[in-house]
Amino acid sequence: MPPSPSRFNAFLRWTERYTKTDMVYLFQNGGWLIAGQAASLVFSLALAIIFGHYASQDTYGNYKYILSVASVLGVLSLSGLGTAVVRAVARGEEGALSQGFRLSIKWSGALLAVGVVAAAYYWLAGNHFVAISLVVATVTLPFINGFSLYDAFLTGRREFRLDTLFLIGSTAFTAVALVATLFFTQRAIVLVAVYFVTNVATDFLWYVIASRRAANRATDPGLARYGAHLSVMNLLEVAAEKIDSIAIFILLGPAPLAVYLYAIAMPEQFKGVTKSIANLSLAKFAARPLAEIKSSIGRRLLVLGIGSGIATGAYIAIAPLLFRYLFPVYIESVPYSQWYALMMVPTGIATVLVTALQAHQKTRALYIANSAGQVALIIGLPVFTFFYGIAGAIASQLIYRILILCLSVWQFRAARDTEPSAL
Repeated sequence: MPPSPSRFNAFLRWTERYTKTDMVYLFQNGGWLIAGQAASLVFSLALAIIFGHYASQDTYGNYKYILSVASVLGVLSLSGLGTAVVRAVARGEEGALSQGFRLSIKWSGALLAVGVVAAAYYWLAGNHFVAISLVVATVTLPFINGFSLYDAFLTGRREFRLDTLFLIGSTAFTAVALVATLFFTQRAIVLVAVYFVTNVATDFLWYVIASRRAANRATDPGLARYGAHLSVMNLLEVAAEKIDSIAIFILLGPAPLAVYLYAIAMPEQFKGVTKSIANLSLAKFAARPLAEIKSSIGRRLLVLGIGSGIATGAYIAIAPLLFRYLFPVYIESVPYSQWYALMMVPTGIATVLVTALQAHQKTRALYIANSAGQVALIIGLPVFTFFYGIAGAIASQLIYRILILCLSVWQFRAARDTEPSAL
């Protein structure tokens, strides 16, 4: 006979003396985030298997290259507003959703200008695929960035169940549309168009539903300023995240890019887990003094580190078997994937520390913690890739994750429980 809810809650409260974490909150809300990440993993895995069997390496490499370039373009429309909206809504300013949407659209001018210029350049250079793809991305990205703030709004309200259902719906709709398209054509330009159009449609629907749940129209007067700071940081962060795809595509070509992307695909899913942890933590961290967070975060990080280490070892052991049965065309990706998996431990710990700094608007500390490592990766990865190929890209990523962890620990320990820092 299963234990009653009251007894289970009592047990969770008892464990809090050792974990120093609100375990009831974690189980009530973390379960939904875990379900969302599990669904994303299933759909991502299914897509990877289908692309691996039915799409050529060139088609997949070209398709993913456009998504990487689009991610960098998207930063130009105040991409950091999401974290700022979470913080504002968690403090009761629920009008921050519509405020954030207006700001996102207003600041999309730079995205449109850069996108049009880049598309014109590629068209004149004779690469019509990239040119047309950039036009599609440039037109849709301002709306995707604005409408997707529904996620930040629901996270700030701690409505993790609804947010997870929306995430699953969006992921499923896009995945099914891409698979259906792939069976009719392997043209990368069509796959790119399907990806962006389906994302606009689902994000718009979820935004409308979320906006009707706002309990008030209170706004955050500092939303634009803090969002701008976070967007500048995001520019470096996204550039650092996508420099591998862009550099490998330019230096090695679309087929090697496909080999690399399959190598990092499974370990990258761990970042979804860390994002869930960050989403759970951000609203709680924003409501607690920094000194209190510092007193209890050590054990959390220890548990996270041990869990990440176990997950890393397990993946390294089973990776050859996974690729043999799921991605036989990309069996050469296995050793690269095993090395890349080592990033799980430093990434998980650094994410939690950075989330605590974000919750308390430690802008200067965030710049230092993020920027140095990102600049090093943006400069170093193309150089390592040029000389050592895919192995150089993997080595650069591991060095970057360790550097970010060291900087995050340093800045978190130095941060003080005072007013938000400013530049």
